[in-house]
Amino acid sequence: MRGGAQPTFRADDYPGLSKAPVVTLRLRDEEETKELGRWIAAELGAGDFLGLIGDLGAGKTTLMKGMVEARSKNSEQALSPTYSLVQVYETTPPIFHMDLYRLQNWADLESIGYWDYLDRDGIVCVEWLDRIPGAWPEQGVIILLSREGRQRTAVIWADEERGLSVRESISTLVSNDHDPEKE
Repeated sequence: MRGGAQPTFRADDYPGLSKAPVVTLRLRDEEETKELGRWIAAELGAGDFLGLIGDLGAGKTTLMKGMVEARSKNSEQALSPTYSLVQVYETTPPIFHMDLYRLQNWADLESIGYWDYLDRDGIVCVEWLDRIPGAWPEQGVIILLSREGRQRTAVIWADEERGLSVRESISTLVSNDHDPEKE
């Protein structure tokens, strides 16, 4: 994945995840990526999990900026947790934003208290989930982001229980804001 290789994603590697994507969206620019983040913020609540997969510059942190802006009461801004590994945003509920880019195994997850965050009463968002597929808690939403020029594509999977509600909700977002088939 490093050095420009596109991440490969296989839903079969994530137990409990729908085998086919719930929806694929074309996002025209950074603002639409943030809008998707705002939508995700409205959909997820305490105890929910969001995995983000995508190459450098694909829009993972941009999506997180939209989420944090939507949930923050004090204009808190999302930052990439690449070096800190974990950012905690005092939103309602709190957002625990983690980055697995520099991690390689279960021991590394243990060293940052990964499993403890999953048990806390907040929304857990993990960038580079594909670095350690075993970090998937077998429920939640995964978004694969890719970028070509200014345009991004977001492919969304959800656990089998939540898939239908995500599909219905995203169709409302798409019909209200933009047509993903237009460029």
